[in-house]
Amino acid sequence: MMQQDLKSEVTYIDEVKNFDIVTEKMNDDFYTYPLGTNMMMWLDDDGLIGEIECIFPEQLDREVFLIKKQEILMQNGFPLINTEVPVEVSIAKVFKRKDYFTLYFSKLETYNKEIVATILTFYVNDNELVAVKAELS
Repeated sequence: MMQQDLKSEVTYIDEVKNFDIVTEKMNDDFYTYPLGTNMMMWLDDDGLIGEIECIFPEQLDREVFLIKKQEILMQNGFPLINTEVPVEVSIAKVFKRKDYFTLYFSKLETYNKEIVATILTFYVNDNELVAVKAELS
């Protein structure tokens, strides 16, 4: 995990149902890391997220309320993604409100780590990314 916060831009384009999170570190040296048929991450060599883009995800009518495990670690900073372990998202799901959206990466509904990076909140269970809540810019 990076101990510093990164500036991020969070956008949603209704016409193409595009949900996008771009960090200030994103550049041409980042490489694509596919997460499924309609979701992609751009990462650097250390696993730092440059961008998460999701096009036409399954939209949920109700928010999935994630459950904190008894022992939870709360941190400020920015997560690093372990690229040694394959991540497969069969179909991306999203819950959208006027001022934020939450992208769900896993069927898990519990988490034991919450990482806050200003307008982004990452929910992690052990080393698995469960969801990202993003406040729209």
